[in-house]
Amino acid sequence: MLKKTRNLKLAALGVICAAGFLFAWENVQAVKLGYNIEKLRREIKDLESANTYLKKEIQVSLSPEKLEAEASRLGMVYPEPGAVVLLDGRPAEGTAGRGWLARLFKLSKSS
Repeated sequence: MLKKTRNLKLAALGVICAAGFLFAWENVQAVKLGYNIEKLRREIKDLESANTYLKKEIQVSLSPEKLEAEASRLGMVYPEPGAVVLLDGRPAEGTAGRGWLARLFKLSKSS
């Protein structure tokens, strides 16, 4: 009987140690996850900051003043007043199908 109570005490001690180990392991894992979460939050904050900066850079780069300065640096000039022709996407009356490719297709359709 003495041996049986001794084995029971050892088994209880083993269960208590296992529960303590499990509790400690769980807490260590929770702390690790907490650090990872904070690291990811900092990374998100940094990326959002970089995104905001880059959006502002795009706005500055596309501003008319910046584009004009870059165009003049490249040697571009404003066109003469009569040199600009606005196109609406439709061919002018009487000019549709006057090219060699149009004539070729016209010939092939009539054949």
